[in-house]
Amino acid sequence: MATAQTTSGLIEDSRHLLGSKWVIDVVRYQPTERPIEDRWSYAYDKISSRLIVGVYDGHGGSSCAEHISKVLPQALLGRPPAQHATVFEEIDSRLMKKFTDDHSLLRPKSSNWMTHAKVAKSGCMALVCDFDLKSMTATISNAGDCRLAIVRKDKVASGGPEYTVVYETTDLNARAVAERERVAKEHPGEDMVLVSGRLFGRLMSTRGFGDVYYKLPCSGPLGKFTHKRYINALSAAEDPGKVPMNEQYESFFYGYRTPPYITPRPEPSTASVNAGDIVILASDGLWDRLTTQDATSAVWSGLRAEIPNLAGSLLQSAMDRHPPGDDTTIVVLRCVTEEDEGVFSANATGGKWYSRKMTPTLLSHNPESKVIA
Repeated sequence: MATAQTTSGLIEDSRHLLGSKWVIDVVRYQPTERPIEDRWSYAYDKISSRLIVGVYDGHGGSSCAEHISKVLPQALLGRPPAQHATVFEEIDSRLMKKFTDDHSLLRPKSSNWMTHAKVAKSGCMALVCDFDLKSMTATISNAGDCRLAIVRKDKVASGGPEYTVVYETTDLNARAVAERERVAKEHPGEDMVLVSGRLFGRLMSTRGFGDVYYKLPCSGPLGKFTHKRYINALSAAEDPGKVPMNEQYESFFYGYRTPPYITPRPEPSTASVNAGDIVILASDGLWDRLTTQDATSAVWSGLRAEIPNLAGSLLQSAMDRHPPGDDTTIVVLRCVTEEDEGVFSANATGGKWYSRKMTPTLLSHNPESKVIA
């Protein structure tokens, strides 16, 4: 897992080879000088033949995304795919409990109280794909607006092979109709929860980890007092130069009545994956620039041009339109076939996929290759 950096441009350009068939191409792009908040992960269990790949779109800092990218994959591997939602909820509950325990009136703070506060205060949406490599079945858990698409080769007589989208997830955020309906159903009579397409006019997130300030309880005689005390504690973890949350309490929590307003519970789905399919997982930095069909065309163009990193081909396509204005993480997974000649060769792990439109940071970065037997 690459660590956060303050350099803008290409933060990661890597390839990961699993056995003799599976290839994971990755790029992460940071458009500003602040540390990148996105993360990604993969975990492979050879005994069960399970491969878990995830993308985590962080916000309000990188602490939550960093934490989730480390603990979630291993936790999922320890449970059957049908229990994804339970694992998501348990991990989120634990990170919130660590924070509240640190600020209990009955015990002293732990030595890690600042770390716990930063993880709880920041947030991340999460998209995880759990592959059973024996049955070629994918269990997908989506808590946010990262997107996954499966594209498949469709041979046509006239123009040769093409790729078509056979599956894609639905973006789940405060602008999605289904999410707005869910929030309204869970919080009846609260007309000011979603304002201008955002939660309380501030957050796009309606699902994900962290962001505990919109999850902490406030009921009972001391509910408001306790909530304000927690917000004071979270404000102590605010980055320098930012206005702390406790100084904006009324504007953040003017309609705060029946938390939690953000759920870590993902939307589950399953899909079949064939040999030769290409699976794209990316944060919304990519999807702000490309449609799923645009991405499919870019991947197909990259294959025809023998681009060494298909994730880089997607980033280049976005850059050609307009450089992403948000953190962008792109992971491309594929199970190669005999037709994919040279995918594991030395030439396939390097080479130039970018154009002169890239920044000097992009131009100077060399791809990394890792192999897992």
